[in-house]
Amino acid sequence: MSAKMNKFFILLCFGLLLGWPGYGCGAKTGNQDIDDPAIRRRVSAEFEAIPFELNQSKGKISAWGGRGYRWFFPEFLPAVFERTLRLDEYTPDCAFEWIFTGERGGVTVVVKGGEVRLRQRYYDSFGFRELEKDIPARHPESYFKDHKALVAGELNTLKVRLDHKLGLSLELNGRTVLRQKCLLDLSRHQLKLAGDQAGVKGQMLKPLPEPVEVRVDSKKRYQTMIGFGGITPPPSYAQLSPGGKRRWFELLCEYNLLIQREYPIGVRLNREMDNWDRLEDALQHYYGDNFPNGEITDFAYNRTIRQLGGMVWFEFWALPPWAKNDPEKYAEAMVNYCSASKRLSGAPPEIVGIQNEVAQSDSTFRDMTLKLRETLDREGFSGVRIHMSDASSLKGGIKRIRQFRKFKQVWNTIDFAATHMYDYQQFLTDPDGYDSLMVQWKALAGGKPFLSTELCINYDSYQVPSYRVALSMGQLYQKNLVLTDAAAILYCWTIVDVEQPSYGWTRSLFVTDRTLGFVPVPGSHQLRVYGAYSRRIRQGMVRVAAESDDEDLLVSAFDSEEGKRTVVVLNRSSRPKRVSLVWPGARFDWLEVVDQYNQNDVRNVPAPDAKGLVKITVEPGAIVTLTSVPLGVLPDVVGESVR
Repeated sequence: MSAKMNKFFILLCFGLLLGWPGYGCGAKTGNQDIDDPAIRRRVSAEFEAIPFELNQSKGKISAWGGRGYRWFFPEFLPAVFERTLRLDEYTPDCAFEWIFTGERGGVTVVVKGGEVRLRQRYYDSFGFRELEKDIPARHPESYFKDHKALVAGELNTLKVRLDHKLGLSLELNGRTVLRQKCLLDLSRHQLKLAGDQAGVKGQMLKPLPEPVEVRVDSKKRYQTMIGFGGITPPPSYAQLSPGGKRRWFELLCEYNLLIQREYPIGVRLNREMDNWDRLEDALQHYYGDNFPNGEITDFAYNRTIRQLGGMVWFEFWALPPWAKNDPEKYAEAMVNYCSASKRLSGAPPEIVGIQNEVAQSDSTFRDMTLKLRETLDREGFSGVRIHMSDASSLKGGIKRIRQFRKFKQVWNTIDFAATHMYDYQQFLTDPDGYDSLMVQWKALAGGKPFLSTELCINYDSYQVPSYRVALSMGQLYQKNLVLTDAAAILYCWTIVDVEQPSYGWTRSLFVTDRTLGFVPVPGSHQLRVYGAYSRRIRQGMVRVAAESDDEDLLVSAFDSEEGKRTVVVLNRSSRPKRVSLVWPGARFDWLEVVDQYNQNDVRNVPAPDAKGLVKITVEPGAIVTLTSVPLGVLPDVVGESVR
């Protein structure tokens, strides 16, 4: 044996003894796991066992796409899942593939010659194909990740898990051997015999629903909700056709996106302050080759928002050069906007912010805040409320809230705490790791109402049209509601007219579809997940206590003086949950389902059982909303005005 082979043999032995990741369990351990009667009974109670058999005499497929022996599992996978293959008959020299497919790419587990590989591949772009080849592949495809591990001894079980932390893992004989980050949405799976040797027979184990109880206590009350919304940039709205504009307001009503957060003109505001809503002064934003989306105002649009019962928030980002470092001129510009808004849209903004994301010194924030309040009151705008300057991240927000709290008079002048939470993206692979920052923020806010003023995915590596990425944002909405007592949750953009589509996948809820006549359409799955909360949680509702027996079943509940109630249940587990809802006296008229196949799908509510409990099944990665709150509808009088 060569020195190189001798070294490999020693490492292999140590790996088997120590149980290093990348090595399977031995045959004895595997057989004990499978053959133990108690284990088999537990498997029977917790899993549906679906038999399969793959060999040279069954499942042979011959088609233009390639030849092979395949077995297709007749199911559509949930967004997060675990699936196990239990191999009852398997020849070690048999090679097979477990193939998972999705809209944009897939995952393949390759078992061959004592080795297992875990591969991710994308097949949604002809950019993956070398077009200059005389005979290109039948479909474009590129491997994204490809890792391998050794199988030691007899292979009894394989488990693939796609989790809520954007993780993909492979287990052999009950031990995790490979892990990868995975952003793909997978929907179907199949087996393929990859060689000519014998075959494989066994069962695919699919988890059965686990019982969970959810309890709601209306006596424990928390924040009163203000609502949901975001920034509608006037240039994008202006691109819509007349029919598209009507459809836009229908969607705003249905999804309850009735807070228009102004992203107004900044550096281009002239000294006369008469170009707030001059569309040609809109700036190109920093989104690749896209055309101008901001910064500008549309007072006519804001008037319609108010007709729908919505509100307008205003905040500068970059200040006009003539107002920079001058609190008096800054306050003058803010009040001028309020006057223009009252004149042209019927009312001043309900809430104004000190400044968006820009860092200032303690003394500058102090002077801006006090001068703004003084000038608003003097000019007749005492009803306009103020939120603190918001940082781009929660970590930055914690630093900023301390700046505002240094001066008691300043803190007393502020009506709302506010911050963005873009640093949550650093925790997408560990969402609960963000909780400590949120708890710290809530303590510093000291009971002052909190506005979560801007959320979205803007990290390049996560800017993909993935439901699982949207589900990560769903966890953030839930945490905002129950950990920070957010009274309002605002997305970044509500609609953007994009050139490069990735900017519409996660930074905006809607995009302009030019192929259908310049109408608004969802940019990705982000809308449905946001809508799971926004559609049925209305202004004036109060969050009440809700708890679950399962840490992966996230719940929030809301009550109103009129007796309208909403419960939102997010299952981030890889197993389905059979939920029993305990809320004495609660009655629900509608059930909505959100997952990678359903966009806020409205269904009938199951009849209560003999104990009066509503029971629902929540699939892995799904969000279910139970509610007695009707959807918003565009009033005819408003609809006629925006034709």
